Amino acid sequence: MSERPKPKTPADEMPSDSWSRSGVSPSQTDAGPRRSVLLLLEDLGGGTGNHVCRLVSHWVSRGWHVVVVTQMPPLVRQLPAGVEVRVTKKAGWYDRFPLAQVRRLLELRRIVRELQPDVVHTYFFWSIIYGRVLKLLGYVPILVENREDMGFSWGRWDYQMLRMTSSIPQRIVCVAEAVRGVALEREGVAARATTVVRNGIDLSAPPSVGRQEARRWFGFSDEHVVVGMVANLPRAVKGGRQLLDAVRAVVAQEPNVRFFLVGVGTDPESLKPELEARGIVNEVVGAGYRRDVEDCYAAMDISVLTSSTEGLSITLLESMRSGLPTVVTNVGGNPELVVHGETGYLVEYGNADAFADRVVALARDEALRRQMGAAGRRRVMEQFGVEDVAWKYLDLYEQLIGESRGGETPNPLVSRPDLLRRQERTV
Repeated sequence: MSERPKPKTPADEMPSDSWSRSGVSPSQTDAGPRRSVLLLLEDLGGGTGNHVCRLVSHWVSRGWHVVVVTQMPPLVRQLPAGVEVRVTKKAGWYDRFPLAQVRRLLELRRIVRELQPDVVHTYFFWSIIYGRVLKLLGYVPILVENREDMGFSWGRWDYQMLRMTSSIPQRIVCVAEAVRGVALEREGVAARATTVVRNGIDLSAPPSVGRQEARRWFGFSDEHVVVGMVANLPRAVKGGRQLLDAVRAVVAQEPNVRFFLVGVGTDPESLKPELEARGIVNEVVGAGYRRDVEDCYAAMDISVLTSSTEGLSITLLESMRSGLPTVVTNVGGNPELVVHGETGYLVEYGNADAFADRVVALARDEALRRQMGAAGRRRVMEQFGVEDVAWKYLDLYEQLIGESRGGETPNPLVSRPDLLRRQERTV
């Protein structure tokens, strides 16, 4: 039997080398002066942080200078060459609201004045506020913001601050139409200032092992139908408790079903009390936080999400790329990915019976699993490649730079010679 690989914790992912790496020289740009973008994030972990790392690798390859400012060290080793990461750590016990916000704002002002980027792009609440203040004070020429989720963590006063300053950013990028709807309704932003750019993933990310070996790693047999979920389980919005509550109902109908949980909070020690309380110790396997998520998908037959809210889930995209049928809650951007009855099933959040019924239906029908999994993979391969997403952001940056300087909007065929080559091949 193959030895099961040891789970890697977030601490294991800390890069031992410098986060600032040699980059692309200005002479490598396709045309015109070298552009620069400064990204402000709270951290580089989770789905958003990993997605940003994938995007900037494409930006750097096109000659852009990219600097990322974050409050926490990156959780990923594969920072693309040419990307500089600056970590603004806490300074001491006094570094708390509102002193912490003032200190970081002053530090960000210093960084912006030093780098003088063409574009500042912000993610998450406080980085958004810092960007707006710096734009209002004249330090930021072009301000772009992202909305990654439905704003579930923002309260009344947060939205009040956003509404009062809604006219400052030139563009707010939403990762799903559902996310855009929330921004329009709750933040009072003008529709013309919003753009939808859906997330994307690497289309070629094969597992390092085959299906049978991956299943042996985690203790599954050929007879098992493995239902997997990749998520930060302690986050209430991921619906981890709802998933665990549904396990017995599914296994009662299909005893060969096993559940496989991957992500922060899914290590065996963390899961043990919850599993023992429900009497499902033998039906659930927890893998913890892992980098080799493709190998985890290889062990699965069905992918599920029980979230109460979502933006545009990276793990859902990865599941579909891996050829897995899906059963997910009908929230946020999920219905913009999953075609009900074709690539998987959408169920209403909180409807435990409907969720269990859909999982059981797929567990009983291998042909249906293969059919839906293949349809989902085709959908991702055709519409959700991260390279195209990266180009959409660069085209937006170029458009805003051109508008701010009073010139014409750049022709995308100039900044994207790959498009020109594609058009030439079709003529």
